[in-house]
Amino acid sequence: MKLKDTSNADIVAARIVAVSGKSVKVVTEDGQKIKIPLTKQYRQDKSWLASLKDILNAGIWIPVNRHLKQLFNYDWLTGPTAPVKN
Repeated sequence: MKLKDTSNADIVAARIVAVSGKSVKVVTEDGQKIKIPLTKQYRQDKSWLASLKDILNAGIWIPVNRHLKQLFNYDWLTGPTAPVKN
């Protein structure tokens, strides 16, 4: 099943196929393989890496920017949120 919203062709559905200490490998719906480098901050975050491994084991499709080779910190159902002002 392909992602229907093609308003931004760089954002695609992908499935994680490998998580290493320095990168995440994903495969898009159309079979493109993308290696996403992890920043130092993400490499040191053990709970974030554990979450990626859980997503890998569950086989969940996630949004990925194929041009920038980046993961998103939000999913299909929620968008980026602005900081709350007090």
